[in-house]
Amino acid sequence: MSQFIQLTSAADPVEAGFLRGLLESAGLEVQVRSDMLWSVAVEIYYSDGARPSIWVRRKDLLRARGILASRHEKSGSSWVCGHCSESLEGQFTACWNCGRQRRCAS
Repeated sequence: MSQFIQLTSAADPVEAGFLRGLLESAGLEVQVRSDMLWSVAVEIYYSDGARPSIWVRRKDLLRARGILASRHEKSGSSWVCGHCSESLEGQFTACWNCGRQRRCAS
């Protein structure tokens, strides 16, 4: 039995690289498979098995799924910069308009 199991497939090699980096930064061992098919013939891209796929160790599958799921969650609620009154989404820790850091409510 293989130590690796397919976690997901990517839309293209760029997304595969992003996902690989995301998982590796969390300490997981990752394999990207079928990424070379993209450069051979884009026409086969939509065929089953032709898209780049992301594989992780079986023991890390649940953790890897959690990491991918968490990238879609926002970290906190929206906020308004106290300096320039710009409205910002919760994942931002600094104002994109003036650069001031978000103040944490104590």
